[in-house]
Amino acid sequence: MPRHDKRMIFARRLKALLFQVPSRRLNPFEGERRRVRLIATTMIRNEARFLPGMLRNVGAQVDGIVALDDGSTDGSDRWLRESPFVWEVLRNPPDRAAYDEIGGHRRLVETALSHGAEWIIAVDADERLERDFRARAERVIRRGQRIGLKAFEVRVRELWDSTNRYRADGLWGHKWTPRLFRALPDPRFDERPLHGAKAPLQGKVSGVFPLADLIIYHLRMVRREEREARRGRYERLDPAARCQPGIGYRYLTDEHTIQLRPVPAIRKFDE
Repeated sequence: MPRHDKRMIFARRLKALLFQVPSRRLNPFEGERRRVRLIATTMIRNEARFLPGMLRNVGAQVDGIVALDDGSTDGSDRWLRESPFVWEVLRNPPDRAAYDEIGGHRRLVETALSHGAEWIIAVDADERLERDFRARAERVIRRGQRIGLKAFEVRVRELWDSTNRYRADGLWGHKWTPRLFRALPDPRFDERPLHGAKAPLQGKVSGVFPLADLIIYHLRMVRREEREARRGRYERLDPAARCQPGIGYRYLTDEHTIQLRPVPAIRKFDE
């Protein structure tokens, strides 16, 4: 394993030890409390294959969804318009000048705030929330708020060759991303054009986002051809790997040290 991978894994393990917030029920007599107003945001472009499943999966675990259709031409906009879970759809034209992840995310957060969001979870069309995500997220938010936490990284499980297995070796076993965050009126966001943190930078503690024991499953790495296409796309968008220094994109198709683990039965996801 390359040295920079080992350093990153060590740093992530240390963060998990110091800043992890549990999501399981710790007290068997713990009652349900007031639910926060949790809104999901999503930015999509030509995702008709993944979108129906995502809307069912995420819609069942949040109060509502606000979406940005970034110029789809495959009918994705119809799925958004007709879904009972989607509260508002923003749009960019199909011939928009360029992909603007930062600007799109800002618009989505502003729209979620206009709908009274207290907390936000950012989700992509090719992702699914674990089956008990809402109840677990409520516990994480409640426990975190007691000590002033405003944002959390969640675990990302990259499903591999099957929707019942995920990759667990090296960096794959330590993929976390800041997606769950309090709806702040004056958020400061990561300005990187790719792979930027979705949570406001005010949510960091000692320079890092706290880790929540929550899982998002990623479907676009299941098929080999899609793994290769994903690597090719990022290498075209970021040929010098400036948005992912020290890591790059070759690892997306490298199976030299591959280790796969089954998705735990108690933490599967529903379509």
